Amino acid sequence: MSQPTPKKVLVVSWHFPPYKSSSSFNLFKRLKDTGYDYDVLQIKRADKPDNEGMFRYASSRFNRYEIEVPTEDARDPEARAHYVEKVLDFYQRLKDHNHYRVMISHSHEIASHLAAMAIKQANPELRWVASFGDPIAANPFNETYKFPMLEEDSRTEADVLQQADRIIVTNPYQQAIVTASQTQPVDSSKFFVLPHCFDERMYPTQAEQAGSVPAQAEGERVFRFMHVGMLYKFKRTSEPFMRGAQRLLQKHPELKGRFALEFYGANDRYIEAAADYGLEGIASFKGTVSYLESLAIMTQADCLLLRDADFSDQGLRETPFYPGKLADYLGARKPVLAVTMANGCVPDMLARLGGASLTEEDIDGIAAAMWAAIQGRLTVNSEEAERYSHHQTAERARQALSFPKDKTKILIAGHDLKFAKFIMEAIEARDDMELLVDQWQGHSKHDEERSHRLLNLADTIFCEWGLGNAVWYSRQKKAGQRLVTRLHLQEITTRHPEQFKHEAIDAYIMVSPYWFEKFVHEFSLERKKCKMVYNLVDTELLDKPKTEDARFHLGMIGDVPQRKRLDRALDIFERLYAQNKRYKLFVKGKRPEDYPWMHSASRKPEMDYYRAQYQRIEDNGWQDSVIFEGHGPIDTWLQKIGYMLSVSDFESFHLAPAEGMASGALPVVFDWEGARTIYPDQCVYRSVDDASNAVLSDMPMTAPAAKHYVGERFSKPKNTSSIVSLMI
Repeated sequence: MSQPTPKKVLVVSWHFPPYKSSSSFNLFKRLKDTGYDYDVLQIKRADKPDNEGMFRYASSRFNRYEIEVPTEDARDPEARAHYVEKVLDFYQRLKDHNHYRVMISHSHEIASHLAAMAIKQANPELRWVASFGDPIAANPFNETYKFPMLEEDSRTEADVLQQADRIIVTNPYQQAIVTASQTQPVDSSKFFVLPHCFDERMYPTQAEQAGSVPAQAEGERVFRFMHVGMLYKFKRTSEPFMRGAQRLLQKHPELKGRFALEFYGANDRYIEAAADYGLEGIASFKGTVSYLESLAIMTQADCLLLRDADFSDQGLRETPFYPGKLADYLGARKPVLAVTMANGCVPDMLARLGGASLTEEDIDGIAAAMWAAIQGRLTVNSEEAERYSHHQTAERARQALSFPKDKTKILIAGHDLKFAKFIMEAIEARDDMELLVDQWQGHSKHDEERSHRLLNLADTIFCEWGLGNAVWYSRQKKAGQRLVTRLHLQEITTRHPEQFKHEAIDAYIMVSPYWFEKFVHEFSLERKKCKMVYNLVDTELLDKPKTEDARFHLGMIGDVPQRKRLDRALDIFERLYAQNKRYKLFVKGKRPEDYPWMHSASRKPEMDYYRAQYQRIEDNGWQDSVIFEGHGPIDTWLQKIGYMLSVSDFESFHLAPAEGMASGALPVVFDWEGARTIYPDQCVYRSVDDASNAVLSDMPMTAPAAKHYVGERFSKPKNTSSIVSLMI
């Protein structure tokens, strides 16, 4: 069986990456990790597309179709009409080969919504999600900038609000101002708040950041305030920052030469007049950069400056804008000093995030905030900032693009869902099911309010791991709901099953015959409720050709914690290497020093163990033959592996040998408890010598036999079907 077909989504957006447009960048970041397959209808622009690198951070696929327009001015009537016509033409051709259940259009360019509305009118069964970066009729900038075709655009906005199935806004204040501007009531249930987000992978690593900053003596240290992004001729100027810095120097003249104001992306008359503020050599325009370059620059700042417009002179009490730049700033993990309105989206966010929020007239406050930043008293709440990570937004974006109707809602709850990945994909691929996810922060730590909210939506609850999640849900489950929990190994030691309300649990799943019997006996489980389903392997994905040297390559996936026995893997490698210098050992996964919990005092002996293994490698000159590799695609990595090691002291299942076998690698499994109930008896060894000799001689299993063995027992389609069937 092939992998689940990704959900197809049509995107209608006048601007879209890789062309420069902050609004379209914000849309892309929110969509890119849904795992969907997007067909994008965008205009072809004359400027160089300098942000192609963004796409490598997407787990979604974007197929872009560029439309040539008479002019790139989206307020030109001829260009609009041409774009709408070509979008309709593209859609007619694309839908012959693609099944679209949902379409999303994005503004600020209203032409996107005009084209999507034309498609919707011709295809009323197609769900339409309209995403608004800013309000149209109620945009407070209208009074200052007198945008052309505003009256026509406002009428179009009103039509969109009535005809679209869902309206995406970035924050509740935007929803409120849009709703209030309409003469015809708008169904409030249509609105969906999908905030801007950041992706930490787009920024330089800490090591790269450290290497990019020139070393400075303590007395030469210059504190760097940075503004990265657009400034406007009116309302969003640099003036408050210039005046704030001027006031700071008046109060603290000793700071001259100790801080700088750097502006990237936009210059204005106030920056150019730096000398008039006594800021010559302090405030300067640094030029324009690409989007990814701008993120790198942000990480070099000590404090980031955000300019939001103040519309209190127009009678507006709250700012309705969530600047996408603020999300970018949060990803840089630097304190933010914002000039904004007294109330509204940005002030609310910074009240939770830390930093400073001042009005443009509060020059003393801006100066004081700058002084606080220099003193290190402005901070960012990283935990709160994480709410705006792409990890959090991806789930909400999937919800925004889904329209569940009469579906069985499956709620998967747990702290570690990596082994549930295929189950989740299978549920998402079914038209009669809807996936809900309750991501716990630990064995017993979770957002109880969120769990209650999800519980009220669910028809079936699937607890991945039988820990505090199964304790909580077994006690909260309602009549008519079904509860299934899958047990692995650590439940034996944590003893959480002793706290289950067992009569509320409809089915238990164990991952191997040994642990099936162990759990039944240990916790007196009702055998009729228990089912053994092996862990799942994507045999189709992993079945790829081997490299020439694979027959000399040992693989080990994960060597943390110590019970994984890296030393034993090195023992096997040492014996093989002594016979043939072509043998290599590849260890895949995070290093022990990459785990924060491995640096606790209680873990010192364990860290000493790893240091001893590193020293052993160095002493023997194995640096080029024992290779540690981080995370990455497992399928391509396995192409170079001929033997997969499982040399742990104990495991519940250990998926690595099964994944290796699916690729044609031969298993070398030590005789941990239960190993012989999962893997071929002839491939389970009691000693390093037995394992080494088997590799050097003819292995007791061929690659085709290994693939067949995995396909019969660990097949993703078959085992997924078995698990999903227990949820209905």
